[in-house]
Amino acid sequence: MTKKVLLKDIVIPAGTVFDTAPSKTTRDSSHYDCTVGLSQNTCGTFTYCIDDDSQGELGEYFTELK
Repeated sequence: MTKKVLLKDIVIPAGTVFDTAPSKTTRDSSHYDCTVGLSQNTCGTFTYCIDDDSQGELGEYFTELK
C-alpha cells in the first residue's frame, strides 16, 4: 500500500463552508486520507485525490513515504 507525506502546511481559511458529507462513497486507489483532530475529543478526515494526471501539479505538496 502506497502512502503519501505532506510537504507543506495546508491552511483552511476561516469562513470556509463545510457541507454535509455523502453517506456513502466509492473511491479508487488514487484517493488518500488522514485523520485531523481539532480538539482533544474530536476528529475528522481529510481526503485528497492524487491521480496520475495531478501528480506533477501536486508534487510540491505530496511525496511517497519510503
